[in-house]
Amino acid sequence: MTEIKKLSELTEEQLNQSLDVFVEGFYNVFSSITKDKKKMHRIFKHSFDYTRTYACLQDEEVVGFLGLADSQGRALKLNRDVFLEEIGDGFQGKIIFKSVNAAMSKLNVVSPQEVYIDFIATSLTNRSKGIGAQLIAFVRDTLGCKTIELEVFSKNPRAKKFYEREGFKVVSEKRDVMMMLQGFGKRIVMRLEAE
Repeated sequence: MTEIKKLSELTEEQLNQSLDVFVEGFYNVFSSITKDKKKMHRIFKHSFDYTRTYACLQDEEVVGFLGLADSQGRALKLNRDVFLEEIGDGFQGKIIFKSVNAAMSKLNVVSPQEVYIDFIATSLTNRSKGIGAQLIAFVRDTLGCKTIELEVFSKNPRAKKFYEREGFKVVSEKRDVMMMLQGFGKRIVMRLEAE
């Protein structure tokens, strides 16, 4: 049986599984902060808004992760103390924190009828098995939003094709020098009209 629950509703073991799915799915993006997955796990465990983040479970095992933003907030706000404890509280750690937190706390949604997918990932063993489609359907069918937006990197054509199959259309492209320097390409903004 498949079900989708808020992180706030999970057992400690399921919460850790959710964080593992997130870290594996976004390791390349956040590896500029640290390459240590355990540190990454601790940083994000204390930074997610557990009411805006969800896990997809199959037979009580976490197989997918979803983080949403709306006009009131984002799925992630870095915990400064935990971040600096893990990365280092020197000048470099503080600069990295300020930069990443600024990018992650900027609201992408202005209307209460819009939802922005901050993060979506599936476990390595469950990729290409319909979990991502179930998470998109959950957002589209249960949250009462009119539009759903997300961003995908141009160097990830597989993800872009998946979103197109789910009905998303490209609405714009953004140049992000830092992401381009890291090899991710442009940020492609995609939108799905949910109604």
